[in-house]
Amino acid sequence: MNEAPPLTPTLLRRAWFLARLSRAWDHRFESMARAGSIGRWYSAVGNECTTVGTALCLAPGDALSTVHRDLGAILATYLDIPRLAPEVFAPEERTAWDLRRPPPQELLHRLACQVLGRREGFTRGVDRSFHYGLLNDAWGIRHVGMISHLGAMLPVAAGLALASVQRSSGSVVLAFIGEGATSQGDFHEALNMAGVLKLPLVVVIENNRFAFTTPLEEQYACERLSSRAEGYGVAGETLDGTDLTAVVTAMERACTRARGGHGATLLECMLPRMRGHAEGDGSYELIPAEERARFLTMDPLPPLEALVKTSGAAEEPWLQRASELATTLVEAAVERALAAPEPEVREARRSMYAPGEVREASNRQASEAPR
Repeated sequence: MNEAPPLTPTLLRRAWFLARLSRAWDHRFESMARAGSIGRWYSAVGNECTTVGTALCLAPGDALSTVHRDLGAILATYLDIPRLAPEVFAPEERTAWDLRRPPPQELLHRLACQVLGRREGFTRGVDRSFHYGLLNDAWGIRHVGMISHLGAMLPVAAGLALASVQRSSGSVVLAFIGEGATSQGDFHEALNMAGVLKLPLVVVIENNRFAFTTPLEEQYACERLSSRAEGYGVAGETLDGTDLTAVVTAMERACTRARGGHGATLLECMLPRMRGHAEGDGSYELIPAEERARFLTMDPLPPLEALVKTSGAAEEPWLQRASELATTLVEAAVERALAAPEPEVREARRSMYAPGEVREASNRQASEAPR
């Protein structure tokens, strides 16, 4: 299979801005968690090249399934970046998909409201964090939010991939999972289903080597999790998840395989554990000090910055402006969300049911059932 084409300057600039936006978002919410302004925060620091790089390979109508640390993929899927940041992106850098997306500031606002439990969030404050989804065909966005039993997301993703085959839509499903959750039965059932049915599914394992606090040697006996792919009849490879070029190249191969009807791919992206499971839960201190020090040297942002520079995609002044703008945009979104109204109790059950005709038909059937 042919290698993916080189990363274009526009893609590199977009990847850098998205990575900086994700990092600025994490820093803001980490500080709020430490100050007690929010209850808990699950940081994505260290995962940016994996989440952003894979999501930038998606097309309108592809599906995204995320868990705790995949903010970069959400931002890459949702946002019309040149419209969000015209100070550093030219109008001609907008893609056909960008032209379909809604105003990006509004989506950033809704996302901030979501994680702060405000009424203008995606679940109207009924749930906090990334327990939500966004399905809008007109925007080309199909995002299915997380289930707390993290491995349970993969059968859902396999179902989305099966629907793609049944509808002949040509769409790909990108699903994330941590290495700890690959020991759950759901992971194996979903891979088996994907292999037997040759589903257009790409499963990305974000392997930060310690799950909650458990080191690799206590989690599984195989040398690489990607080696499990062969047993299920799907393609698999292990790569450096901090290397944007490696991530994009592998993801492009996986998407070509999926769209061509050749089945699923398991990508094991090796990542540094730069934060605890959740902010302030004490899990990070259980990782040996020498490992924590080594992980800090594996931050994906410095090599990404070097790649952007050496490729000629951007120079230092642009990088500095883009980084400052990312922080400004996050601060504005958070401050606006903090001023947004709190949820209303009467709406607590509103978004728990299917909308429109499906709900009405269900209600009729329930009322007509014998008692």
